Amino acid sequence: MSRRTTGAALAACLFLASAASAHPMGNFAICHYTRLRAEGDGLHLRFVLDLAEIPTVGEKRLLDRDGNGVVTSEERAAYLAAKAPELLAGLSLTADSSPLPLRLVGEDVRLAPGAAGLEIMTVVLDLFAPLPPGEVFDVFYQDRTYETRTGWKEIIAVAGTGAVLRRSNVPSADRSRELTEYPPDVVPPQDTEASLVVARDSQAPNPAEAPAPPAPSGGGTTPRDAFTEAISRADLGPGVVGLGLGIAFAFGALHALSPGHGKAMVAAYLVGSRSTMIHAVLLGAIVTITHTLGVFALGLATLLASRYVVPERLYPILSGLSGLTVCGLGLWLLQRRVRRLLRGPAVPKTTGGHGHHQLPEGPITARALVALGVSGGIIPCPSALVVLLAAVALHRIAYGMFLITAFSFGLASVLVALGLLVVRARRWLEGFQVSGALLRRIPVVSAATITAIGAALVVRALGQFAP
Repeated sequence: MSRRTTGAALAACLFLASAASAHPMGNFAICHYTRLRAEGDGLHLRFVLDLAEIPTVGEKRLLDRDGNGVVTSEERAAYLAAKAPELLAGLSLTADSSPLPLRLVGEDVRLAPGAAGLEIMTVVLDLFAPLPPGEVFDVFYQDRTYETRTGWKEIIAVAGTGAVLRRSNVPSADRSRELTEYPPDVVPPQDTEASLVVARDSQAPNPAEAPAPPAPSGGGTTPRDAFTEAISRADLGPGVVGLGLGIAFAFGALHALSPGHGKAMVAAYLVGSRSTMIHAVLLGAIVTITHTLGVFALGLATLLASRYVVPERLYPILSGLSGLTVCGLGLWLLQRRVRRLLRGPAVPKTTGGHGHHQLPEGPITARALVALGVSGGIIPCPSALVVLLAAVALHRIAYGMFLITAFSFGLASVLVALGLLVVRARRWLEGFQVSGALLRRIPVVSAATITAIGAALVVRALGQFAP
């Protein structure tokens, strides 16, 4: 899988999940936009970055240097003086394979309200590159800024006064209005390169394309959800706090119903084990603790090491670790259960003169229970991370911790309910005259299912790192 394909898949997932997130492209997104405008005197570029809530947390620490929450003109100028060269180092422009120097002619940085009381940041650079003598040029542009970050990546090319585009591999239509509107019915583009053939033409001024539109005055709107907004309520009376905790619990339960989070693993393990109600409850407790600690750990990394730790790049690592844990657990169970199956059928239990077969698996081990619970809760929800960062920014750390814990309890409640249903179904199955051969194979099938799920998680995680 190519990096471009992987990026498009990740961005599409973010885009489809935007209704449940904050920024339209996801809490982790860094979105890119470049407009290349060919003129008779050279190439005019507008480069825009739109940073979602989580990357903005790290950048705002550099912007608001005194940490008082007010960005002065001096702080803005100092930030741009350091940021512009860093971004320019990731942009390249050539004409007939010769590098064109990019000259900065305008710059701006602005903040707009985001989810949970956090902010989103927009950086705008206006650049100019003079064209060398000649009439026709093969122009190549490349954007290598924030290569590993997911988001909307758009490049457009237009012709202005005194120039025409004879060929372009990027569109001329602006689909996002310079990253202020993300159309919901468009798969996020992943354009990082543009190839153009530009010709000087004084007889074709293209007056309709000549004026450069002004930079948007504000950032794009960002959706809200009740969970992330619970942390930013102005009045935190008992009723509001209680409602916020209830909302967090409900969102955690809904989050658990989305793909993943160990539902299939829990069912496969418990159905093939001699499980009890207490095992299902303990499993939910382990998931709750793991998920809560995972959110706190990732939040700490975002706050203290945002320039060195890219939060969303940790998700494939965590997914891979989860997959390896699940796969190892599945293989261990598989070899145990295959050996038990080969030893022959278990002695049937006699009740009222009728034989009833039991599943042949022994009692659940603490090691397997912990491994399953950790793998189900190790990947923290981005919305929970947003709430934690907002709690720090708003000095509501205790309330934020309670919200995240309630969210984790909601997540675990689904797994507990599923576990209880599986335990009841298993006992119901044992109470019927079911083929002993079939019952003896259920633990083996469940172990094979767990192994397959773990292997799929590992493959998916490796695919996200493919070059």
